[in-house]
Amino acid sequence: MVRALSPGSMGELFQGYLEDTEILVSLTIARYSEMEVFLQEKPFGPWQEEENKEYTQRLWKSARALEIALSEWGFKELRGKVSFKRRKALPEGKGFASSTADIAALLGALSALLKRKTSEEEIARIALRVEPTDSTLFSDFCVFDHISGKVVIRFPVPVYLGVVVCELPGKVETVEVDRTKLRKNWLYFAKEVRRALDMIQRGLEEGDLSLIGRAATLSGSILQEVNRERLFDLLREEMKYTGALGVNRAHTGKAVGVLFDRRVYSDTEMLRRVKECLQKEAVSCWVTGAVRGGVRIIRP
Repeated sequence: MVRALSPGSMGELFQGYLEDTEILVSLTIARYSEMEVFLQEKPFGPWQEEENKEYTQRLWKSARALEIALSEWGFKELRGKVSFKRRKALPEGKGFASSTADIAALLGALSALLKRKTSEEEIARIALRVEPTDSTLFSDFCVFDHISGKVVIRFPVPVYLGVVVCELPGKVETVEVDRTKLRKNWLYFAKEVRRALDMIQRGLEEGDLSLIGRAATLSGSILQEVNRERLFDLLREEMKYTGALGVNRAHTGKAVGVLFDRRVYSDTEMLRRVKECLQKEAVSCWVTGAVRGGVRIIRP
């Protein structure tokens, strides 16, 4: 048995459609999915098979990724002998890259169990066969084509970037998102999308958190034109009071993030300021920070 962790995200710092390519920069955060993979010598018995089927139907994306990996890695004979359990979960349908984190942790644990080396790119390719994925799969922050799986460029992790996460009621399933509608909006605001991309790349390259905040706010504002989230507008208007660097949002989800510099404000202070602004809102708020992505193996 092997367990592994993989982080989720607080939406995106940037997402857009340029030159026939849909790209994003996930805001990878210190909140994780944990998956356990185990191998038994004999195939499941009837009652185990039924129990496992019911479980994998709930986590069908992870089950599909497991099936693809065993086939591609030359372990077809282990079907029915390898299974998994999710030990820690990210909230689903909020824009926290929960499915990506589940799949990455699962494949990382499976690779370790089978004593087979795998790369971030290989995990991304398998994940993309299930659904569009996030750049949380990679240790660096990336400009990532989340449809084809190509990493356009990598950047250092902005380690002092904090975020107050504001969870809204409701869920959004990635597979249900109208990508055509989103792309039309990005094409209409092509100049602004390009400006946001230039800013996020410069901000990440130079470690300029102010520029990162401005880029994220602009990218979120473009999305507001086609998919309005009232809380985003409210928090953007309150930036001067909170001392925030910017506001980002889940492009496919129900969460908004308030970005801040952890060298300037403590987590406790920034959380207090945001909650004060949202006293009348039905939201759940918590604070975290940017971390490197990828898989962490936990030995039993």
